[in-house]
Amino acid sequence: MRIERDRPCQRRHLRLTAPLFVTFEGQKIRAKDWSLGGIGLAGVKGKLPKAGSKFSLHMMLPFQGYDISFDVEAEVVRTDKKEALIGFQYVDLPERSYDLLSYFSEDLIRGQMGTVDDSICRIDVPVTPISTKPSADHISETPIYRLPIRTIAMSILYIVIGLLVFTHTAILIYSNFMRMEISSSVVSTQLQTLKMPMDGVIRMINFSVGEHVKAGDRIVQIDDLKLDRQINAAKLRIEEAKSTVWQVTQKHKIETERLKLYQIVSRTDKNIAKARLSALREALNAADAHYARIIKLRKADVATITEVEEAKKLQVSAAARVKEAELLLERDSAMNEASSRRHYNHKVFITDLDMLAVEMEVAYSALKVEVQKLHYLDGVKAKNVIRAPFDGRIVSLYLTSHSNASRNEPLVLLERDNPTAVTAYLNQKEILEIGLNDEAKVFIPALNRHILARVIKVDRSSLNLNKNATQYTWHDDKDRTAAVTLDLQLSDVDAVQIRAGLPVVVIFDRRETNDIWSTIKGFVGGKEERSNETDKTI
Repeated sequence: MRIERDRPCQRRHLRLTAPLFVTFEGQKIRAKDWSLGGIGLAGVKGKLPKAGSKFSLHMMLPFQGYDISFDVEAEVVRTDKKEALIGFQYVDLPERSYDLLSYFSEDLIRGQMGTVDDSICRIDVPVTPISTKPSADHISETPIYRLPIRTIAMSILYIVIGLLVFTHTAILIYSNFMRMEISSSVVSTQLQTLKMPMDGVIRMINFSVGEHVKAGDRIVQIDDLKLDRQINAAKLRIEEAKSTVWQVTQKHKIETERLKLYQIVSRTDKNIAKARLSALREALNAADAHYARIIKLRKADVATITEVEEAKKLQVSAAARVKEAELLLERDSAMNEASSRRHYNHKVFITDLDMLAVEMEVAYSALKVEVQKLHYLDGVKAKNVIRAPFDGRIVSLYLTSHSNASRNEPLVLLERDNPTAVTAYLNQKEILEIGLNDEAKVFIPALNRHILARVIKVDRSSLNLNKNATQYTWHDDKDRTAAVTLDLQLSDVDAVQIRAGLPVVVIFDRRETNDIWSTIKGFVGGKEERSNETDKTI
């Protein structure tokens, strides 16, 4: 005798081929096989669906003259194109349908037979049997009207608790989705470091640490070594120009005195030239008379030709001397007329007051230019002071008086009075929900006050600047590397009490980065703005 052993079946449910009709996509098909886990349909017409598709199947189970129908949601797990086969797996099998299929499958296999109506009745029997007949017991003991005090109290309690929960939930939703609360904020003020404008020596510091200054006050006086050298050189040039002016002036004065003597000499030369011209004219007349006599004697053959030629020579020489004397007299007369400004010594002009006047004008102009340069340099030196740019308090002094300092070296740290700004530090995600000129509420816990503020600056990347790099470096989104500056709308009382460094909590209105939510919020906000404008016009 040979015994064959089969491997145990791995199926969770047994397959049945009992009649079971399924309506799928308008086709009424008899199931090839079915179980409590799924069903297989063969001979499906049309295109087979893909695995993972879900369908609602209408199933009908005929049994002992009854057609038991129910709907099941199933999912396609496999297909076979050759046999036009679709394997379904139940996704949502109701409890009653499961009990029916379980009964028909398991009891039929075990051989437990019964009528279908008895099976359906047993399946639909409730767990706790309840009598359907009315009972008149304890009717006389029950009052006609009874006030449900406990029910009312519990209802009121539930309503109150519900309102509290609903209000708290609404507040949480509003504060988390419509508002943004930033606790990493502080009242800030302007801090400015005053630096050396040039290389020099600090002459004097007029204030000490902690003292208050007004805008325009002289805080530090500076001596510029290069400028001082230029001023000293300008003073030397001025002394040289003054010496030149004195020399030219004295020369003009001396030449003016000498010119008076030169005028006497000039008149004397003119008179001498006149006397000489007069004598030469007499000599010319005598030479003319002698020449005339010699000509008469020659005609009488008494004088010789040589004598005639000598007489002619004497006449021509006398005429030339007269002409020369006339020209000298003309020259001396012209020089005598100009003797008040210049003098000529028959060779060169030894004195010319006009040229000396020009030299004096040039010397005075040069002196004036040097004086103007000195005044300019003195003005520049007078401006070599560091003034307070605003009303504030001196926080720190980095150097002392009479000490050397180089260009751009820090000198004084100044803090502005009456801080009116708040700096809030946000991360890179929160900064996207803040806009310029947005209004915000600022709560100062130390003073227990709420103050309105307005966003005046949104800076995302200044805190990411690496001093050793030439570009911004990015940090984690959770790091608070973004800063928002708000301008506080302070009254006179608040301005006196608020000091820099106080911690504050800033409450912003969130801006939506999502396009859909932004459109909806803008539409709702537009309605609110229109209603506000209507109220204002009314």
